[in-house]
Amino acid sequence: MQNILNWKEFSSSEELQTTLLLEIEHLAKEAIKETGSFKIVLAGGTTPEKIYHAFLKFNHTDFQNWEIFIGDERCLEPHDKNRNSQMISNAFLNHLDPINMPKFFPIKSELGPIDGANDYDSLIDNYDFFDLALLGLGEDGHTASLFPGHQWNPNANVIPVNNAPKPPSDRISLTPKAFSKSKKIVFIVTGKNKCEPVENWKSEKPIPASQIVSNNPIDIYCNFN
Repeated sequence: MQNILNWKEFSSSEELQTTLLLEIEHLAKEAIKETGSFKIVLAGGTTPEKIYHAFLKFNHTDFQNWEIFIGDERCLEPHDKNRNSQMISNAFLNHLDPINMPKFFPIKSELGPIDGANDYDSLIDNYDFFDLALLGLGEDGHTASLFPGHQWNPNANVIPVNNAPKPPSDRISLTPKAFSKSKKIVFIVTGKNKCEPVENWKSEKPIPASQIVSNNPIDIYCNFN
């Protein structure tokens, strides 16, 4: 696979969010129309959190036809506020009517990095594709919990992560192989501190984010203000 990167820079985070929400709503409707479901992989982070809460403003959306996966998770207890699953629930899922609830597949990171990764790997292996994967970009170029200097099994969908440079050190992450199942991949990049990793990416330095590849163009939504 050869990457085509679409760099989309916005003058404000509000403009970025509005544009991305329209794209997600369109992709969801098209996927449900074509296959009966919308399979989306969600990222952690404060900017995605705002976007997930804004999902609630979608018009006439059948969320019960969504299937939600998580790109990575911290190895913490199930209701820890620092888990991505809790953030997604608090921002989005907990506000929905039970009859309109998506299928939600949190990572069982409370099992520990190895057992939790094996469990989620078995789940992801059952899926031939996702409709959309949302990803972020760290100051060091990491994405999900794929960090610089770390190695991962290229044949696995999900891996245990030890010695992460950001706490907690034990995590679980989808791999480039799993993310590359996505028909559409979108990176959300916000903040002045993301200028350096973006320049490294554009200059083709081997940061983890650049390991995510796709047969389709990858959109990178940026706001550096």
